[in-house]
Amino acid sequence: MVVDTVGRPRSVALLSGSFDPPTVGHVGLAEAAAEGSELVVLVYSVRTLPKEGATSPPLLSEQERVQALEVLCGGGSRRLAAAVCSHGLLLDQAAAAALRFPGAVLHVVVGSDKALQMLDPRWYDDRDGALERLFALADVRYAVRGGDEGAVEAALELPENTRWRGRFRRLEIAPEISAVSSRSVRDRVRAGGDVTDLVPPEVLSYLSRV
Repeated sequence: MVVDTVGRPRSVALLSGSFDPPTVGHVGLAEAAAEGSELVVLVYSVRTLPKEGATSPPLLSEQERVQALEVLCGGGSRRLAAAVCSHGLLLDQAAAAALRFPGAVLHVVVGSDKALQMLDPRWYDDRDGALERLFALADVRYAVRGGDEGAVEAALELPENTRWRGRFRRLEIAPEISAVSSRSVRDRVRAGGDVTDLVPPEVLSYLSRV
């Protein structure tokens, strides 16, 4: 994991993604996570786990995504830092963060769709072993995405998941913010629509070049 020098925070939240492009949803998630963390690191992951369903083609290059994150984290009073990680697995990212921020309490920040994916054994060869290693390093802070209300809580009530309930904590984010995805921005840009309300002002200049 590569990250700018940010001192030795006592608690760090990791918000990982492809950030194509960064959206107000990412910012809302980061700001909610910052209420319980001294530092939130937006981690551009070179490799990410595939999402279910078809994906749209990339909008920004990798260089543009990293630059947009750096600009987004560089101004204002937000306690944000940008990072690049070569691994897509949250376990690997948490392990890298534990080395970068020794002694810090770590939180992995995800949407409810990713939280459900974390509990789904279809994504693992050894789910319980992987989760044990992850939760030895970090806990999970999640925000509910559209259509997922109650889904994570229900999954954690299943007998095979109850042991992990204490490692998940919900973040409260306005529904209209949490519903904004990078894919929705890409689709609107390609349709010639206005995305001023979907991305931070710092990101608009990158989209104007597309």
